[in-house]
Parts: sequence; C-alpha cells; structure tokens
Amino acid sequence: MLHFLQPSVRLLRWLGRNSRRLTVTLLGFAVLGAGLAMLVLPGPGVVVILLGLALLATEFAWAERALSRTADRAATATSKVTARRSGLILLGMSAVSMIAGGGTALLVLGERRMLGASVLLAGLLALSVLVPSVRRWVEARASGGSVAVVPVVSCEKGNS
Repeated sequence: MLHFLQPSVRLLRWLGRNSRRLTVTLLGFAVLGAGLAMLVLPGPGVVVILLGLALLATEFAWAERALSRTADRAATATSKVTARRSGLILLGMSAVSMIAGGGTALLVLGERRMLGASVLLAGLLALSVLVPSVRRWVEARASGGSVAVVPVVSCEKGNS
C-alpha cells in the first residue's frame, strides 16, 4: 500500500469502530445545547436537557451522574411547587396561558410556527405535571387527611 494513504486508512478504521459513539456524542450535545437554549427561550428546557443527558449517559459515566443529579433537582423543585395550593394555582394558570398563547402563535405567526409549537408543548408538559398533583391534593382534602402532595417525579439515587 502507498505510504501517503496510510493515515487516511487509519482514520477510516477509527471512524468505523467509533461511529456509534461519535453519533451519540454529537446528537447528545446538540439536544443538550437545545435544552440549554430553551431555558431562556420558549420551550421545555429542563425536559430537553434531561433527554440530552440521557443520550450522553449511554456512552459516558459523567453524563449518567449529571442526569441523576439533574433529575433529582427537577423532582425536588416540582414537589416544592406542587406541594402548596398557591403553587398549583400558579402552575395551572401558567400552563393554560402557555397553551393559549402557543396555540395562538401556532395559528397566527406563519413562518414562526415552531415558536408557537414550542410554547404549546411546554404548556402541555406543565399541565401533565399539574393534573396528578391536583388529584392527590383534592383526594387528601376530601378525606380529611393531610393536604401535602406527594412528589410527582421520584428519582432514586444509586439506580445507575
């Protein structure tokens, strides 16, 4: 074989052996970056960040640890917000406003429909978190028991 082709052959062999890892890495960081952007832009930022970390966790131990920590913090924040009646009311109002605003933007904006779809999706996700919490709160109140709400999301440490 010609000596000048040897580095190219090595590179192609290396790419062939590591193509899955490269694909997962690029896709994981792209999704993670989109999630980070959605923290300041309309959209379900935390959910997309968790998805990006889940992709990266299939190949990297550091991503698995970060996923565990992030999921725990999201569960704690969710349970704090949904544990109080005022939190449930504000979450409900926010979700309904996002659904209405996102739906309107989806129909009106034309070229920027993705913005409306993103806000609509975020509102639906917030509402999906809210409904089980409200049911538990109403049941606990009706039975005369404690009005504390059980966390919606539970992530146990050590289940890696």
